[in-house]
Amino acid sequence: MTMDSGHYDLQTCTCSIRASTPVHAILRHYLSAYETPDLHRCDIDLTINTEETAVTEARKTLTRLSPSQVRTSHPNQRYHIWTTDGQQILTPERANDHVITVQGNHISLVAHQHQIAATVGVRIVRQLIMRAGETRHGQSVHAGAAILDTDGVLIAGHAGAGKTSVLTRLIEDHGARPVANDRTVLTPGDNVTWSAVGVPLAWRFTPQGIDGSTALTHALTIRDLSRGRDLVDGKIELTPLEISQALAVPAAAAAPITRLIILTRTANKQPPAPDHRFIRDHLDFGADDFFTDDWLGVRPLFPSLTAQPPLDADAWWARLATTVPVQVISWTDPTELGRVAATIAQGQP
Repeated sequence: MTMDSGHYDLQTCTCSIRASTPVHAILRHYLSAYETPDLHRCDIDLTINTEETAVTEARKTLTRLSPSQVRTSHPNQRYHIWTTDGQQILTPERANDHVITVQGNHISLVAHQHQIAATVGVRIVRQLIMRAGETRHGQSVHAGAAILDTDGVLIAGHAGAGKTSVLTRLIEDHGARPVANDRTVLTPGDNVTWSAVGVPLAWRFTPQGIDGSTALTHALTIRDLSRGRDLVDGKIELTPLEISQALAVPAAAAAPITRLIILTRTANKQPPAPDHRFIRDHLDFGADDFFTDDWLGVRPLFPSLTAQPPLDADAWWARLATTVPVQVISWTDPTELGRVAATIAQGQP
């Protein structure tokens, strides 16, 4: 099978991915914003193969050994970790459909089929973005991000606060460019600057949320948006590329953040002052967030990560609260979300 190389500037690190054309086509649904024609230097080389016999043979070899530990990459996915010959080999606990090998800065993934290979490949890239982001004292926050003209806006809020609907309206009605939907790696720069890097995840809409967007409703009618055909936990999933195609706006990989908007679904007309505790309550995923686990074991691939002193969480949130203008916008009825988006777009207090 012909293998092609794709080059990706993940903003927190760089990555070269060698895979078949069908796998690259699926990867681009999530990674198109990061793709670049060429890179002078790659931090990570990722090779993805689809070969069922290779998976079977690898697992047979490992049955003679004992795994060193177990790590969790997803609520429904645990990996047995095997260490042998200077390699770290990961095999899923419940499935026999892929094997991951990490050796130095090279990661190899072998899977049964194209879709499995691409799905796991995207999960690997997410790990690289987040773990490398920590080298800059960054962390994942529960927020989306968009670019309005040259203004990078972070949109945060608890689940159900309307982040996805407001982001969609900012793109559709006000010409914003999407960066992230629900999870963003936020890293501090010099003095008062912050940078947001999108973590590639599917956008999830309630059917009512789709109905609130003329462009998405029309796109689901005339386009073959494969993820949008099935409900996942009662929601419609669309890939980042499908969002870009439906709303006719290319996604950006990152943005400098100049404003933080916190959405609250409450009738409180005078929300509390957004101090660092309030901000953390609405942006922090908390200690139970499985995305914080280095299930792939790639921290050693970024030497500066292990050299950094422990992150002082309180100081991190206090710096965010004092260096980025914060606006809290409350709403109670979904019909208000268009007004909320317009308020954000116009930069109104």
